[in-house]
Amino acid sequence: MKPLTIILILIAGVGIATVISMYGNTTQYVSFIEAQELSKDNPDKNYHVVCTLDKSFPVEYNPEIDANKLEFHAIDTLGTPFKVLFLQPKPQDLEVVEKVVLNGRVKGEVFLAETILSKCPSKYEDVPVAANP
Repeated sequence: MKPLTIILILIAGVGIATVISMYGNTTQYVSFIEAQELSKDNPDKNYHVVCTLDKSFPVEYNPEIDANKLEFHAIDTLGTPFKVLFLQPKPQDLEVVEKVVLNGRVKGEVFLAETILSKCPSKYEDVPVAANP
């Protein structure tokens, strides 16, 4: 075999190995039920859940007692409610955001969120343009 062919095969092999290793570290967008099922087989893997805050339950956050503990209930896109535990300070304006993306895993009956990504609808609204007379 020619040296150029061997080098091309090695480069292709490294590229394939890189893609496979990166795929193993990615997270999936799932529902709470899917995250619960998947966490049984992979308890250390994180999953993304798109959800809204369940306003029928209070947001439990008391920074005087523990500034790194936030508990609330959320409803995923399929309508499944779930209790969420976030062991970091409460994100600003959590109660007024339209949707949040939780990144974490299920432990028992609780979703342990490592990150909360929120989208505040007022940031993305168009600014009214004044009409020119």
